[in-house]
Amino acid sequence: MIEEYSELGKIWDTDSLTKLSELHEEQAEYLKELNIPSDVWSGMDKLEQERHLSLIMDRFSEMDIAHDIDKGEVFTNLFSSDILESYRQLEAPHDFVQIERISDVMADCKDLDFEHWRNLELEDKVEVLNNLEMQIAEIEHRSPCPVYVQDLGSISIGEGGVSGYLGGYDPIAKDITLNAALLESSQSVVYQEILNTLIHEGRHAYQDYNVNVCEVHPRHSEVESWHETMEGGKWGYYGDTSTTLGQRLYEQQSIEIDARNFAADVLDKFEQKMAV
Repeated sequence: MIEEYSELGKIWDTDSLTKLSELHEEQAEYLKELNIPSDVWSGMDKLEQERHLSLIMDRFSEMDIAHDIDKGEVFTNLFSSDILESYRQLEAPHDFVQIERISDVMADCKDLDFEHWRNLELEDKVEVLNNLEMQIAEIEHRSPCPVYVQDLGSISIGEGGVSGYLGGYDPIAKDITLNAALLESSQSVVYQEILNTLIHEGRHAYQDYNVNVCEVHPRHSEVESWHETMEGGKWGYYGDTSTTLGQRLYEQQSIEIDARNFAADVLDKFEQKMAV
């Protein structure tokens, strides 16, 4: 099938594309082959439905359909109402919606009020962060990551903020590790860095989920950009930060820019809500 339809992504009649949902006839027919009547769909178990949705998303990727296309409109036009509803449950919200919802969850958590947080025991802080990660993962339509705390070396605080090895996401183990030194500090700037690191690494988990498990992100072009950066992609991940040039190359990778900006936007919204 891939060879037979390898050219489908190149035969758009750009002059006639007045709607994002408008496909070339052959593209539409190729997708519509996977339509299932609602009564048949409702008789399938959840795993069968997920596999079928995965086949549909594979065809979107296979044909390299325009990055900005509204897949929701395509589903509305080509598939049964039950498949459309299942797709809507599968696709993650747009980033601005994710940012709003995550900041709401954080603002509603009394344990994340700094004065309360600083008096929690270490194990209670870890529990709070694990609960937060679970809620973030639900909003992002991905699997949650266990959050662990380990001794990753000392940290320092300067004009540029907190420095040192703060934590990371492991794409093999699918977990997030935070430096114990962060949670042992009672300084507000370090507390901010804990939240920033958790959200940042959670975004890496979201990127990994989209590239290697199931594409739920609304914009395919961004997922393609993440894939190019990740191991096995077009460019590969650059992790050498031992030199100034290496640090700059690391920071300018698409997945790092995205994670950094996403975390900053969430924290900005959170701070606005806490200030009210």
